[in-house]
Amino acid sequence: MATNATIRVREYPVHPRLQPYVKCLWSLESDGPIPGSGRERILPDSCVELVFHFHDPYRSYFADGGTAVQPRGFVVGQMDRFLEIEPAGRAGFVAVRFFARGAYLFFHRPLREVAAGVVDVEDLWGRKAREWTERITLAKDMPARVGFVERALLELLSRNGRTEPAVDRALELIQASKGQLRVRALAADVGVSCRHLTRLFQRTVGLGPKEFGRITRFLNALEVLGRAGRRSLADVALDCGYFDQAHFNHEFRDLAGMSPSELSTFPNVSY
Repeated sequence: MATNATIRVREYPVHPRLQPYVKCLWSLESDGPIPGSGRERILPDSCVELVFHFHDPYRSYFADGGTAVQPRGFVVGQMDRFLEIEPAGRAGFVAVRFFARGAYLFFHRPLREVAAGVVDVEDLWGRKAREWTERITLAKDMPARVGFVERALLELLSRNGRTEPAVDRALELIQASKGQLRVRALAADVGVSCRHLTRLFQRTVGLGPKEFGRITRFLNALEVLGRAGRRSLADVALDCGYFDQAHFNHEFRDLAGMSPSELSTFPNVSY
């Protein structure tokens, strides 16, 4: 990273009431502009991210070639393509990463409306979102910012805390099968029709069960590749539930924008 700015990244303990739904609560701050740092590629990770900038927002670069400066407060829903981000000045933000099974409890709108995009929190929470963003920006220090975000999440949970047991069970099964369970078998196991399960997933997860299974299989493949050693890509592909290496490569190019072998040497990627 071509910069003299000091960058501080920290993760915070998650409140016990939030732990079933929040994977992590974290912050990043630099003490000055971050010039020439380059883009970071973010891969689909099956999570939903809530971000509040209190310094200069980043710029997003989308897989379709579009680009935009991020809102001061925004949500990134379930991703089905890669996204690149780049600092545009002095960095500073607080972020919440939700598990797939928990994010819908904190939002008033179906999560399909925030999938695969960067959505301004004002479109979700209106005037309250503007108030939250301002209070986070003006807070005296990072503990005050993190404490405010935690209290806001607890307030949202107390208002919207109605769970969907069928979705929770289906997500457990998808993750246990590493994305290799067919939707028909999944629906039969949780006792609903395929159509009803798809509607539930689109509302509470943001993607249908087939699409979520695809992301889960991709994430498992990334883990397997990380410890594959000298195993061939063809063997890894078959073990992870792909038809063959050509199917494996196609899925990686679609989701990550590059082949598995290219990804292994890519300099700045997160998932």
